[in-house]
Amino acid sequence: MRAAREIAIATTPAKLWTLLWDVPRMVECMPGCAEAKEVAPQQRYTARMIQKVGPIRLSVPLDVEITSSEPPRRLALQAKGRDPAIGAEISMQVTLEISSREGASVLAVVAEGRILGTLGSLGHGVIERKAGDMLDEFGVRLRKAAEG
Repeated sequence: MRAAREIAIATTPAKLWTLLWDVPRMVECMPGCAEAKEVAPQQRYTARMIQKVGPIRLSVPLDVEITSSEPPRRLALQAKGRDPAIGAEISMQVTLEISSREGASVLAVVAEGRILGTLGSLGHGVIERKAGDMLDEFGVRLRKAAEG
C-alpha cells in the first residue's frame, strides 16, 4: 500500500517543523488517532489508531520509531502494531519532507506499508483509498492547526 500527498501550508518551514513535534496537536490532526504518548523525545512514541475500513472496525496500538530526522526539512518514521481482536497487523513507513515555496511551506507526505490479516483481505484498492482519504483529512487539519 502506498499513499502520497503534497500539502501547502501558509507558515514557515521552521514553524511547521515545530508543529510536527507537538504530540497533542498531531493527535488532533491525524484522523483516527485516539491517543499518542512520547516514550523518548523525538525518538519513540506509542499511539492508538481507531479506524473503520469497509466493514471492519479496528483499534490498533502502535509503536512509533523515528528512523531519520534532518531538522527542519525531513522526518521519517516507522509504525507497527496489531489489533488482537481482529488479527490485523500493520507496518508503515512514513516520510515527511518540508520545502519552501512562495513564502509558505509544502509538506510532502509519503506513506508505504503492509497490512496483514483480516483487514488485508479487503483488497489493495480499498486500503489505498482509505489511506488517501486519511492523508487528505490530515492535510486539512494540519493546515488549520498551522494557520489558525
